[in-house]
Amino acid sequence: MALVSKKEKYYLFNGLVCLVQSLEGKYTTVDLRNESCVTGQIDQVDGFMNIVMSEAIFIDTRGAEHQFNSFFIHARNIRYVHIPDELPIVPTIKNHLKKMSHRPRRVELDPKKNWKAKRCIQKQQETLKEVQRLKKGKNIEQSESKQ
Repeated sequence: MALVSKKEKYYLFNGLVCLVQSLEGKYTTVDLRNESCVTGQIDQVDGFMNIVMSEAIFIDTRGAEHQFNSFFIHARNIRYVHIPDELPIVPTIKNHLKKMSHRPRRVELDPKKNWKAKRCIQKQQETLKEVQRLKKGKNIEQSESKQ
């Protein structure tokens, strides 16, 4: 997934954009607000539901067909996106969300190989020695004041 803004990421996880994104690579029909429609293969869907289709056939309101190699549909012009019957909706959404939210695990630093980790461990050990030295000094002072 390409770099996206926070707003786009919000729409991806909190709307049905993920369902339309899961249609990438499949042939479908998109009905537009002006009573026309576009049929073709969905190549790309962004977080705002802008759609790029290839091998598209645009059918205008009069019924005339126009072929395009690539067709861009702005999200505000979309009325319906036809979901193919063979596609189960809920499992598709769950799978797509799982794929999008997958994050690589954090890699623990090996102190033997990393200079920054070595220095951090060294500073921690110095601090612990200083704390122990201060505690011993405080214990000696307390024992002298009791005598």
